[in-house]
Amino acid sequence: MTITSTTYEVSKHDGDNANGVADIVSMLLGQNFVTYPERIRVARRVIRPVGVYSTDTDTACTAVFGEENAVVYNDIHGRPSVTVKATVDQILAVSQLKMKAGGLLPVGFFTKRGMGVLGDIATGKLVVRGLFVHPITALRFIALMSIAADS
Repeated sequence: MTITSTTYEVSKHDGDNANGVADIVSMLLGQNFVTYPERIRVARRVIRPVGVYSTDTDTACTAVFGEENAVVYNDIHGRPSVTVKATVDQILAVSQLKMKAGGLLPVGFFTKRGMGVLGDIATGKLVVRGLFVHPITALRFIALMSIAADS
């Protein structure tokens, strides 16, 4: 399945054999590029791959962003600079955080839901490897996954 916005396509490398995490990530990204086409500019600035590992389903995916499209692979593909290890519920909670300025202003973290996400990060229940080394990549990825409007 491929979801196409006006100028940026999100595809699942493994097509119909994509695992559940790859399905969720590609669906959120694809729908967000259609709903918020201004995020395409943000996606083009994510130059490092991002991995997402679901601790409750023991599956993973890697999102790789290019100039014209994004590809979501099953499992960890290559060497992602940022890898999120979380439950599906935590991944969905992160997708509801409001981000501004292409992720550089994480206003969603200062809400009740955002404080819960930060608490999970502080206690190690949600792990974001690469957060301190590649914070801009991590924040931009959250912004791309967010279903919340930017303004």
